[in-house]
Amino acid sequence: MDERELVQKILQGDEKAKEQFFVTYRERLYRNCVYLLGYNDPEAEDVVQETFITAFEKLPGFEFRSSLSTWLTQICIFKCHNRYRQRDKLVNQEHAELDLLLQSEALERQDAGNREKDRQNKLRIIGKCLENMGKECREIIELRELQEKSYIEIGKRLKIPMGTVMSRLSRCKRALKTIVQEFLGKSDFEG
Repeated sequence: MDERELVQKILQGDEKAKEQFFVTYRERLYRNCVYLLGYNDPEAEDVVQETFITAFEKLPGFEFRSSLSTWLTQICIFKCHNRYRQRDKLVNQEHAELDLLLQSEALERQDAGNREKDRQNKLRIIGKCLENMGKECREIIELRELQEKSYIEIGKRLKIPMGTVMSRLSRCKRALKTIVQEFLGKSDFEG
């Protein structure tokens, strides 16, 4: 059955055509997700499902300007990029919360002469706390925060996809924040 016939049957409610559509394109979409998000990314399957949901919603408007496969891949890539943006926001939020945590009264100074001392003190605390973390977390946080590497540079260095870099960095920063809270003797972080 060609693509036009398949689309027509799906639009008519043919369940076998829907199943064929899913079976035909699922593996390719999953490979795209794995490539973009990372091999062990638990969200890869979710993105594939979201891609099919969106495709079924938008199928009546599909105009065959490209192949069905190309169209589905574009939807899938868009969904993966949305995940990147969500993860980036989460990573930035974790960074901001960690920064707030380290700006307690004991660490904060007003005059410029003490700012560098404060910065060094924060780095010392983070360094001590990083010692209590696993190698995987310690390495990715050091690359991002201390060496100021981009997500792409980190991915190349660690030989992992950018999506994995972002999710791992977010997870590790949450763990670091918890360790810093314990180090500073705080039980609850109010940010």
